[in-house]
Amino acid sequence: MFEHIQWPDGIDQQRFLSEYWQQKPLLIRQALPDFQTPLPADELAGLSLEPDTTPRLILKDASGDYHLEHGPFEAERFDSLTDNNWSLLVTDVEKHVPELATYLRPFSFLPNWRIDDLMISYAPVGASVGAHVDEYDVFLLQASGTRRWSIDVRTSSCVVEDADSASASGDGENPTVDIDNAADLKLISAFEASDTWELAPGDLLYLPPGVPHHGVASGEPCTTWSIGFRAPALNDFAMRIAEMIAESLPARRFRDGQLSNAVPGEITRQALAQFESNWRESMTIDSDLLATLTGQFLTESGEAQAYDAGEPDTLTPLDHQQRRVAPFCKVAWRQPNVSTDFVQLFANGDVFKCSRLLAIQLCSVDALIDSTSADYDERDRHVLAELYNAGCIV
Repeated sequence: MFEHIQWPDGIDQQRFLSEYWQQKPLLIRQALPDFQTPLPADELAGLSLEPDTTPRLILKDASGDYHLEHGPFEAERFDSLTDNNWSLLVTDVEKHVPELATYLRPFSFLPNWRIDDLMISYAPVGASVGAHVDEYDVFLLQASGTRRWSIDVRTSSCVVEDADSASASGDGENPTVDIDNAADLKLISAFEASDTWELAPGDLLYLPPGVPHHGVASGEPCTTWSIGFRAPALNDFAMRIAEMIAESLPARRFRDGQLSNAVPGEITRQALAQFESNWRESMTIDSDLLATLTGQFLTESGEAQAYDAGEPDTLTPLDHQQRRVAPFCKVAWRQPNVSTDFVQLFANGDVFKCSRLLAIQLCSVDALIDSTSADYDERDRHVLAELYNAGCIV
């Protein structure tokens, strides 16, 4: 099993973080040497038939337009695909096939609360999903076959480096990328490559947000793994935090104060000043509360299956059994301050107090948890029981 990325000469994790992360692309030949995919194409297609998956088919018609179909699919749909004009994409694969989560370990030097999912795509020879731009960081790992990746650094602020040659390109210009939103696909309507490479199994291409790229299966059918690090949109963050604050406000209503004769339809300066005062009073919170709400926001989009395991303080379901975080549960933690003997653990938008040790173990990739461990105190075991009853550990 791979534990680390095999960095090229002259580059290590720290240099990658300081010079490449969210700044410029990097191609790493044999980042995971001699990689062999544990999920063949036929098994990926089989996964797309499962009722709780969210696969997509992207097809290109004779006129060159792309069309999107959402699954799950029926087996007969694949029997009808006779031309090499389609690609299959399956998201959240590591959640549906939990043993694949171990393949995310090489990326654990990055904030893992940022990891969105492992998406796997299949394409017959010549097929593509079209040139497009992602709004998040992504590592493209070639898993089987070969794929020709082209990028255009001239339409981004990035400069690309191929770790084989350390050559740089890009003229520093940043023209507008024309996005075609037809058929729910955000494709680039005019794409010209500045750099092109053939990727073989084990090769890894890192792309920061905003770099136009286009991948085409070449030589033989291929599968590509996309490890995405999605960042919340700031408008979503602002709306949700404001909503969470509003949910905690007391049930008060606007009061006029001292009134004079009203002019029909006028919203007076006095009324507007009162609304402004109410707004500032309502939206002003301290840093500690904002940090807690942020942790809830970052983890609340997870899903958890409900388990009937008794009362929250019943430890029996956990005794002498190893458990792991449920596939769709999102967990993260923060240290309120250096003097506290606990951390805040966030799980699917809920907040708990536990030891730093337990929080780190719960957030580690594919970690197994033993509730009977002497390293955990009663508070930790109570938290584990609550997480079990909430379906966050299984």
